[in-house]
Amino acid sequence: MPTACLDVLWDKLRPVPLSPFLPTYQGEKFYVAPGLLATVSRDEHEATVSFGALHRGTLTSLLEHEFPWFRFDG
Repeated sequence: MPTACLDVLWDKLRPVPLSPFLPTYQGEKFYVAPGLLATVSRDEHEATVSFGALHRGTLTSLLEHEFPWFRFDG
């Protein structure tokens, strides 16, 4: 998705400060919200976001933003 679409996520998610000794092979950043974990890999133009949730209801608030979904393993 275009990186401009990520702006709506920053109100919901908080960054996870990782130790500098943990490698990030793809330049991924990790974010959390109650019951939700997200990884964001992006460059200047595009982003890939992956979500993990404790319950599928946690993802409901993201539906209003019409993010394109490619896979759901629920």
